[in-house]
Amino acid sequence: MKLSKVGALAAVSVLAFAACSSSGGSAAPSSGASGAAASGGASGATTGDPASAAACKDKKGSGNEIHVYSSLPLGGTNTPQTTAMVEQIKATLDGQKIGDMTIKYTSLDDSSAAKNGDWDGTVETSNANQAANDPNAMVYIGTYNSGAAKLSIPILNAACLIMLSPANSYPGLTHAVDGVTAQGEPDTYYPGGYRNYARVINTDDNQGGASSEWALSLGFKKAYVVDDGQTYGQGIGRAWAQHFGKIGGTVVSANGSSESYDPKATDFAALAQKIKSSGADVVFVGAITGQGTAKLWKDIKAALPDIQMFGPDGVNEKSWYDGTGAAGNGTYLTFGGVDISQLQGTGKAWADQYKVDHGGTQPPFYTTMAKSSAQVVLDALTKAGPNALDRLTVLKNIMATSGLDTVIGPTGFDANGDVKGGVISSYQVGTSWPPAFKGVITQSK
Repeated sequence: MKLSKVGALAAVSVLAFAACSSSGGSAAPSSGASGAAASGGASGATTGDPASAAACKDKKGSGNEIHVYSSLPLGGTNTPQTTAMVEQIKATLDGQKIGDMTIKYTSLDDSSAAKNGDWDGTVETSNANQAANDPNAMVYIGTYNSGAAKLSIPILNAACLIMLSPANSYPGLTHAVDGVTAQGEPDTYYPGGYRNYARVINTDDNQGGASSEWALSLGFKKAYVVDDGQTYGQGIGRAWAQHFGKIGGTVVSANGSSESYDPKATDFAALAQKIKSSGADVVFVGAITGQGTAKLWKDIKAALPDIQMFGPDGVNEKSWYDGTGAAGNGTYLTFGGVDISQLQGTGKAWADQYKVDHGGTQPPFYTTMAKSSAQVVLDALTKAGPNALDRLTVLKNIMATSGLDTVIGPTGFDANGDVKGGVISSYQVGTSWPPAFKGVITQSK
């Protein structure tokens, strides 16, 4: 897929798809493999043959219904993204015929009121078990948040059920990155010794690296990096800080890395003063919208009106800007995939029709990834044919996807389940939403 280039950005080489997806729980730095996304097997990672796994013996459904589940947070600030994602998954899969069998799609919600509409680990665990215990369940599309994926991947691995994510971007789910991922990752998520997880979005080590190179290319030298303490936020915060220091920038936040803030705090004035005292000329916030980001942006900009703010795809959504208001103006943002305006062929045709069907509104970023995921699933089930109720067959078909024409372009996975190829899109917020697309950025150093 050919995409436009960034005029004002430093020229850099090729980068694989990166993307957001939020998460919970903290991740300690790994002492394992190298920082680059691995292909064909990460260091120490199990990518064994599922055909020889005990979990995959005789995992077959019966009757004429093929069940596909999704698990996404359908409450809180996630709603504009996730409801559109569910709509597109359903439109692509529900009621489709595979021979004399019919696909039945079920949308599960992994959010809760107790978490203010964000994902809830107890609910996600229940959702994964529901799918695992349904013998006709062949695919689990999700999760939106990387922390939720940490819980569901091993449950589904024990049941030989393939999981395909449109949004998870924490690298430790599929490969180890020094200073970013936790000890034992990713093997700890695959107790059966084989991979049952893939994603159409790339990882935060790539997105963070590209974003930090962008910042340096724009002349920023001293960075203060903060995160919301969740898996996604910490992962991309550490990746951004680590790469910024590597390429010649100075990281002035605690320990020269990403510093976690309390997302439940009602005031960030003290943190803003720390940033001011540090002499930083740029702030990167690794977080998802619902983790106090509106107040955080407002307090930092109140203390430092001229500071340059950077954010990842975890906040690249209208609900974030609705919260920050003018404090969000001027912020540089990224997204770990192709911008809607740059879609080609069938992707462009789909996006154009979406706008017609939705009163001129373009699809939210992750809607494209959800559509692509559903297309991968439909292709795998179609290829399975009479074996579309055999979990092992469907799992192997999805993991073997290569060069499939989906709305994001040719789509395929490496042995770890990471997507092959792609881009990082960059944006700057003006004085209203949506932000202006600035072009494609990549990581070269």
